[in-house]
Amino acid sequence: MTATAERAEKTGPADRPSAEDLIARAEALVPVLRERAQHCEELRRIPDETMADLTDAGLFDLVAPRSLGGHGYGMREFGTITRILAQGCASTAWVYSFLVVHNVSLVQDTPHLLHGKAFASCALSAGFQATPSGTATKVDGGWRLTGRWPFASGIMNSEYSLLITTDQDGELLGLVVDVADVTIHDVWHMSGMKGTGSNTFSCEDLFVPADRQWTVFGQEPIHPLDHGDDRPLEGFSMIRMFDVLLAAVAVGSAEACLADYKQRILTRTVGFGLGPQREHREAWVRYGDAVTRTRIARLVWDETHRVVTELADAGDKASLEQACELRMASPAICRLAREAIDTMLDGAGSSVNELRSPFQRYKRDVDTLKSHSYLHWDGAAVTAGAALLGVTDEPDGLLLV
Repeated sequence: MTATAERAEKTGPADRPSAEDLIARAEALVPVLRERAQHCEELRRIPDETMADLTDAGLFDLVAPRSLGGHGYGMREFGTITRILAQGCASTAWVYSFLVVHNVSLVQDTPHLLHGKAFASCALSAGFQATPSGTATKVDGGWRLTGRWPFASGIMNSEYSLLITTDQDGELLGLVVDVADVTIHDVWHMSGMKGTGSNTFSCEDLFVPADRQWTVFGQEPIHPLDHGDDRPLEGFSMIRMFDVLLAAVAVGSAEACLADYKQRILTRTVGFGLGPQREHREAWVRYGDAVTRTRIARLVWDETHRVVTELADAGDKASLEQACELRMASPAICRLAREAIDTMLDGAGSSVNELRSPFQRYKRDVDTLKSHSYLHWDGAAVTAGAALLGVTDEPDGLLLV
């Protein structure tokens, strides 16, 4: 019996947790993540205890193929769990989703790096194909790589990192490097999303073996599910996954803030003799406003989640119109979540600005999220709007993958 067959035999239906069970495990971690959120910020990476909890809960194996010992679930479960984890800690949810997505690339292109496991933690520099970093020179057996790559979320918790560079002919090239072989530059000193550890890394004349090449965004094949094995996201667009996952962090943060805000209104006594806040009519109005804004953000996210899940389940590529709508939805969701949180903080009293208050962390995290290039409204609306109007000959590459 082959090693792959042995792994498949070990992961029969009786050993596979249900989707409901995995979602319940994520929900059970929310209060734990909330307790650790301050510590996560201070570390500026995900705590080892949290990585262990996510591993023990089987959440890292969520979309890994059944033949490798994973659970073989898809975007429906992945998006839901990311949003739930964000209710406990936005940084944890962000890094979790990135590590799982990048593991899909490892499974597709460099499965030998898994060493027989279903999952290996892998970061990715945000140097997309539009702005590739560094250079790779072809040599016997691989490449000699030199360069510097920014915004590698999760690299402080990773064994590997994906990067995008160019070869000596100027062609895009995706490579996988060992984190132990690169220099990590401690530059991630931000007001929000502190725990993502999204540092810069670099290398000088590093040899990268030929079997470390991965398929750059937009170059991967779109193919239907292999019904002989549960590999629902293998070959699916990483960018379309980001449409769901990045916005999920904003929605989960707003949902967490709303739950805290309700309890604060019901229990807070306003200073200067103004009495219980629950008796203030303006608090009722503000809470209703926050509920509505959060609900709208969730509804738009739910629709994005549905569309991307259906595309992934069918192994299809988004039409241009779908891609444009998805591309604009992500920053719109983030803006709605931010507006909801701002509404709540405006009526929550001055003590929410204490550094240990979860309220100010929700605000800082979503304020930082909205600055991410993919969640920035101007960039999304310009490219998608032009494509929908048909006034551009070359739609933005991120729309078409």
